[in-house]
Amino acid sequence: MIDRAALERLIVESGVHITSGEVEAVARSLERIQQAASRLVQSLPFDETAERFYRLLDAGPADGIGQ
Repeated sequence: MIDRAALERLIVESGVHITSGEVEAVARSLERIQQAASRLVQSLPFDETAERFYRLLDAGPADGIGQ
């Protein structure tokens, strides 16, 4: 789980103005990336890793990612 308050502080401290809705969208995206990456390390041959990672990122909640 991403700490939304810490994420917002990080973004604001970098000089970017952001709304709470945008923080939520960034947090959801980071969570999906984290989940896709964690699924990759389960057991894949090295040559499939990059291709499968991008397929997992393209998958949505209906495919079991981000839930």
